Amino acid sequence: MFQKSKPIHMKGTASLLYNNLTVLNSPEKNMTTYAVVHKSVVCMASCASDTSNVSHKQVACKDPSPTPQSTMILQAKFCQLPSRTLLVLCYQRGIQVYEPDGSALVFWHALVHIDPSVGMSFARGIAAVHDSYIAIGTSTAQVLIFNVPARGTNVTLSESLTGHSYPISALAGDGAIMASADDSGCIMVWQARQNFTRVCRINGGGVTCSSVCFFDGLVIGGFGSGHIRVFDAMRGTLVSEICAHAKWIHAIDIAPTAGLLLSTSEDTFVRVWSVSKDGDVTQIQLMFSESVSDTQLSGAQFTNKSGRSFALSGYDLNEVVCYNQKV
Repeated sequence: MFQKSKPIHMKGTASLLYNNLTVLNSPEKNMTTYAVVHKSVVCMASCASDTSNVSHKQVACKDPSPTPQSTMILQAKFCQLPSRTLLVLCYQRGIQVYEPDGSALVFWHALVHIDPSVGMSFARGIAAVHDSYIAIGTSTAQVLIFNVPARGTNVTLSESLTGHSYPISALAGDGAIMASADDSGCIMVWQARQNFTRVCRINGGGVTCSSVCFFDGLVIGGFGSGHIRVFDAMRGTLVSEICAHAKWIHAIDIAPTAGLLLSTSEDTFVRVWSVSKDGDVTQIQLMFSESVSDTQLSGAQFTNKSGRSFALSGYDLNEVVCYNQKV
């Protein structure tokens, strides 16, 4: 179904983090940008669809703290809102928002623990929601909602969502719907109106939900146990469960127009699943599976909504592995 194509060389290797790959596809420019986190730097590579003329850039975390450990980036993601696209960084002391090419810092927000005995705070989990919101998860089990203007730097913190009891591990947005997941495996679904309201709570089983996405009224989570679980997004009921991988799942992604689900794990395997609904029945079928030899896969994303191609990152790998559908 898929075959490897020419890889994209990166100027740095990928750290072993959840969801450590973000892809920005710009059809009007015939340009795709890939970005991975390497310690306190985001390594970016931009190229045409035929992977020619690759240009590289690195965006360094600019926190003024003298402690190097405090600038370790935990996630980077391109957030596409209707009015603008931004590059958002979560790190151990706060949040930084850049223009998509990393050329200018738009916004910075610091995280501070009131009780120093709790330890250093961190941000993890990024999602673009509705028309103008960017949501960020934190180690204090809160989800921070930022209102982003159509232009300029006047980004404001509009509210903080509570209800989780463990650090946030992943976020996903689908229009006005958002899912937040935490280190216990708990998933909450939220509706963005004038304020965010909780739709349902899905209790966890004690294993981290490391990645989450939406598809056709379903919320799908990838877990540290290697399972993929599919829930009804409005009711929170379990629809399907897959023993998908032998080790920790680090990333999942959905190609909505094709109904394809992508999953990667520490077990070196990338798998593509077909997800379809027939009334109340959800069917999931394995379509593709391949091992990327000796690589703990840490990130995965379809490069287009049709699911014709996808990209992978791996721990200590200085390239992005690319796959295209067979002709």
